[in-house]
Amino acid sequence: MKQFLKNRFSALYFFYQYLGYRIVLLLVFSFLLVLMDSLGLTLFIPLLQVADQGTAGVTSGDSSMQFVHDFFSTLHIDVTVINVLVMIVVLFILKGVFFFYTTKYVGVTKIIFSKILRERLGLGLRDLSYKEFVSTDVGRLQNSLTGEVERVIDACGQYLDTIKNVLFVVSYLGFAFFLNWKFSILVAIGGGLSNFLYKAFYTRTQDLSRRITQNNHKYGGIVIEIVNHFKYLKATGRNYFLFDRLHQELTKLVRNNISVVTIGARLGAMREPLTIIVIAAVIAIHVLAFKSPISGVMVILLFFYRAMQKVIDLQMNWNNYLARTGTVENIISYQKYLDENRETFPGQNQMEQIASIELQNVSLSYDDFKVLKQINLKIRKNESVAFVGESGSGKTSLINVICTLIPMSEGMFFVNGQHISSYSNQQYKQKIGYISQEATIFNASVYENITFWDERTETNLTKFQRVVDMCSLRTFLTELPEKENTLLGNNGVNISGGQKQRISIARELYRDVELLIMDEATSALDSETEYEIKESIESLQGKVTIISIAHRLSTIRHADKIFLMEKGQIVAEGTFNKLQVVSPYFKKLTELQGM
Repeated sequence: MKQFLKNRFSALYFFYQYLGYRIVLLLVFSFLLVLMDSLGLTLFIPLLQVADQGTAGVTSGDSSMQFVHDFFSTLHIDVTVINVLVMIVVLFILKGVFFFYTTKYVGVTKIIFSKILRERLGLGLRDLSYKEFVSTDVGRLQNSLTGEVERVIDACGQYLDTIKNVLFVVSYLGFAFFLNWKFSILVAIGGGLSNFLYKAFYTRTQDLSRRITQNNHKYGGIVIEIVNHFKYLKATGRNYFLFDRLHQELTKLVRNNISVVTIGARLGAMREPLTIIVIAAVIAIHVLAFKSPISGVMVILLFFYRAMQKVIDLQMNWNNYLARTGTVENIISYQKYLDENRETFPGQNQMEQIASIELQNVSLSYDDFKVLKQINLKIRKNESVAFVGESGSGKTSLINVICTLIPMSEGMFFVNGQHISSYSNQQYKQKIGYISQEATIFNASVYENITFWDERTETNLTKFQRVVDMCSLRTFLTELPEKENTLLGNNGVNISGGQKQRISIARELYRDVELLIMDEATSALDSETEYEIKESIESLQGKVTIISIAHRLSTIRHADKIFLMEKGQIVAEGTFNKLQVVSPYFKKLTELQGM
């Protein structure tokens, strides 16, 4: 069955993947609603005959009239015009109640579909390998996770409405053909004054719409933050935390959307009962005041009238769905792309600490180009090591391998003497602090940027104040209008490059990381601030493992070990003083920098 749907009805199968049993229930509810509406209209014939002819019109040979007579007798109600009209109103009010709950279920199901689809695509982005991310189409990525999702939800609604309207048309035409082909003129009665009843609902819906717009702005903003800072989030394993914030904003969005759907369902439920009340009142006036006869042919005409409406709706629904098929195809394709390039975390072993990191004959290639060649090194716990070399020598690529951002092409990677694949990759990354040349700043306050949205407990505030002093941020904070609560703007647009870098460094010092990676971390700082932060970092030597990449050799002078790289290879290693002796290139670098 699934394979048949997949081959012949790919869109329906796609919706079924996300909605499961819900889509079956929606089709069942649609069928029951059609059946109830058709039967209700069919019963108008005997009921209107009673109103027209009185109880004398009931004969044993008229099965429909006999049914009505028996039904009223069971309820101990006389068959009169007023009682018949009251029964009509009651039946359509009950139908309105059923319509309300059916419409609400349809609307809530579409919102749940939106939530499931967004979360699945979001989790796909969260687990997308960094190697694939650097070459992905970011525009498509952002659009697929934001605007395209809403269009897919709309497409789903149009698709289901098409099926529902097909059922309506078949049912109406079938019942009309079965009853009679006689015609009569049906006088349409309007109820324009009823719109005043909807005014309060319209105001509430407008308010909710504005809230939803704000929710979408915040949701889209978080998505962009994830895209802009994907490397940092993946390197430190903090992508899970930001996706928690995404989930919280999505929950608010869902809550407001459900309120809108509830109002829409209530309005839809009220419209037809109010219309029938008006029609019943007009019929009562015709029968009681003007003594006009009523023909059951009106019901048949109503069937044809409604059927024609549904044919028009069906055409519009299908046309609207076709206008969105490109979106559906894009989401199906993009979902497959994310699934195929998912970063896996196969290891089950618990990692208590990072006691050692060892690379054996590690190489890294991009297509036919080798970036790293036969790298062998070992870094022990709490060592301070540095990588030096000209641009393009492979330093950052080597860091990316150590962070497991990019999988090595060849060789062995051991942590604590065991292969990296035996551990949970996420657990390993959460022990890493990463400070890059491009400072990572979120559109949040200074406190939230440094603490990564930690609660303002006494312990956390003490840690925050400590790293503020360590990174020479005290004067900067005192000059801000709202101190640590000042918003920094998108990617820190409100502050200088040096301030961005100090905040980025403070964030990692705030964390209890075991491995601190610094990729040109002080390159954007002035000499005085660089010296202050260098002193702070050197105070961490022997307490955490530090891996540094630096062109300013003064920042790595006291490293335990320095690796000199050239064309993807380690060509020399040793202390600062040793490399000055064994490497003419390194000695030349120190002389050029006045050391």
